Amino acid sequence: MKSVFLPIGILFLLLFFKSEAQLTRPAAEIAFTITRMAEIYHVQPRPVDKSFSSDLFLLMIRALDADKIYFNAEDIRQLNTFRNSLDNELLNKKEDFLKLLIVVYVKKINQTDSLLDLLSKSRFDLNLSETYTLAEDSSFADNELKRKIKLYKLVKRNMLETIVDIYEDDSSKRNIRVDSLEPGARRKVCHSFKRDIQRTRQTKGGLAGFICNAWCESVASCYDPHTEFFSPNKKEEFQGELGDKQLQFGFSLGEGKDAVEITRLKPGSPAYKSGLMHEGDEILALQWEGDAEVDVSDGSVDEVNAFIAGDHGKSLTLTLKKSDGSTLKVTLEREKSMLSDDNSKVRSFILKGDHRIGFISLPAFYTDWNGEEGGTNGCADDVAKEIIKLKKENIEGLILDLRYNGGGSMLEAIALAGIFIDSGPVGMTRDKEGKIYTMKDVNRGSVYDGPLILLINGFTASASEMLAGTLQDYHRALIVGSPSFGKATAQVVLPLDTLFDDKHMDRMKTADNFIKVTIERLFRVNGTSAQQTGVIPDIFLEDFSETQSEREKSLPFSLVNISIDANKYYHPYPVLPVDPLKSFSKAFTDTSRSFITFNKYLNVLIQAQTPRDQILEFSKMMETRRQFDGSLAEGENSAADTKPPYEIEWNQFEKARMQADEDLRKNNFMYTKVLNRDTGILLGYEIASRMSGK
Repeated sequence: MKSVFLPIGILFLLLFFKSEAQLTRPAAEIAFTITRMAEIYHVQPRPVDKSFSSDLFLLMIRALDADKIYFNAEDIRQLNTFRNSLDNELLNKKEDFLKLLIVVYVKKINQTDSLLDLLSKSRFDLNLSETYTLAEDSSFADNELKRKIKLYKLVKRNMLETIVDIYEDDSSKRNIRVDSLEPGARRKVCHSFKRDIQRTRQTKGGLAGFICNAWCESVASCYDPHTEFFSPNKKEEFQGELGDKQLQFGFSLGEGKDAVEITRLKPGSPAYKSGLMHEGDEILALQWEGDAEVDVSDGSVDEVNAFIAGDHGKSLTLTLKKSDGSTLKVTLEREKSMLSDDNSKVRSFILKGDHRIGFISLPAFYTDWNGEEGGTNGCADDVAKEIIKLKKENIEGLILDLRYNGGGSMLEAIALAGIFIDSGPVGMTRDKEGKIYTMKDVNRGSVYDGPLILLINGFTASASEMLAGTLQDYHRALIVGSPSFGKATAQVVLPLDTLFDDKHMDRMKTADNFIKVTIERLFRVNGTSAQQTGVIPDIFLEDFSETQSEREKSLPFSLVNISIDANKYYHPYPVLPVDPLKSFSKAFTDTSRSFITFNKYLNVLIQAQTPRDQILEFSKMMETRRQFDGSLAEGENSAADTKPPYEIEWNQFEKARMQADEDLRKNNFMYTKVLNRDTGILLGYEIASRMSGK
């Protein structure tokens, strides 16, 4: 038989498409199963129709190119032929769109990578006045030439910001000419863009795998912002965020002199036990097992954290530069670790002034996934323990801080509500069939029945909103802050298997993929919902969450707000004196130097984040930065001169721990400095003092 030899180029393409098919085929199956799981379990499943198709198309483009630097308008027009037929692709498990998308995206990524190589070798004129416009930033370039110009401008903007940072952070370099700093800044910025590409390429399955994973994630996201597709690693990471244990390496990062450095090793962690890592070590490179090494010697803390996080294996090799200049490779494996005792779990102290007001910080509604939710290993029990400690200190009122608390276990929230009310319903849920279930505090009695302030803000979400709404409806607490995030839905993580039921719980351990699906709506005991609206505080107070525009109502496919009848067994306590406390708060914040200073500081931050055209010229950017830094410095100096009418005093248990743990003592000292400038705590103290009636 005569042998047939294929040209190398054709052979490569055949191998490429064979490998691609090994990814697109299971992705099509998974995406179809997601639609079936949503139809079965989602509280408000939507039909997979032309509207779904259009939405899915836009989500996919955003997932692959959020900054609009890879695709141009011509690429979008080419892909747009599928915009109204993706429903057909989904329901028939077709792969045509995925295959076209892979070809186009791989081409654009490779072109961008090559262009960055060219830009890294080309000197930029940083004194040449050019403008990067809002229109350029918010849309795809019309053609390939304009896309290249857009990328050039982005690189130049980031270079200028890098050099301005150098001038601001290191006074010894302010006499150095800008031109001499240009090469280093150029390489650093281009490397940063290229690392983003490299991180994408290191996704399991490469760029094709990245696209297939984005396809499955986007299909899930079309149902609502909180329905998600999970790989096993992402599922474990998600549960770790809500539980008492997380997969960790056990080190913290900060900006070093020349590179990102290790700032802290957690005792007992893999990093600590290696005996090879020390505080001050600089990270030069990272390598996940099976992937290429990534040079991060000129990376930022955010970039290094992005490489360390995510859906990877457990083994990571770090190339470290030691204090003596030598380099060392250290390989670590992530281990499940208890949440740290400081920033991740409940903490309490006393505000000691004319009144003694207790303060408890609750950063998340964590629980023990291996035990019983709402039991002895969750946040509700931890809060109860802290209250008991504070009551021994004879507190006259209590502040519970739910700011930046993104929620977590709903059973923990129910248990926590029971700490402050005698008994009764604490919330309601409604499933897809319209059945209403009551969440109850079944244990009579409360742990704390004194004056209570809840601090909330725009990052207070989900379970923490339910708690705030419950205590507000019962008139049990005064809510102070800004409107909460507005998420009033409940999710469950299930194996991606339409045959899964209570008889097949073992599938939770053996499944290849999972779906976090929204199965219920949440309602307050008065029948209203915080969905999209958030919990509206009794007393409004702006804080740093005002610099972020994202809320539930701004997210794609967020479920609309609806109401149901109030729970007939809900009997609130006597109404709190909200109006006089509101009048007092306004008068106090209008005249207090602390609040006047903070509001000026906050307005500077808000203005700085307002999108606008940027003039890409060093002198202009330096002038803008100096004005911004001057305004911030003025606010910080004024804040430093103000002193709250109380001292922060740790409870006796924490004092004993601090005596035995120098690291904890340092952390608490730094934490105290921050708390002394916290206007939310200041207003909470003043209000709680008046509510105490002493």
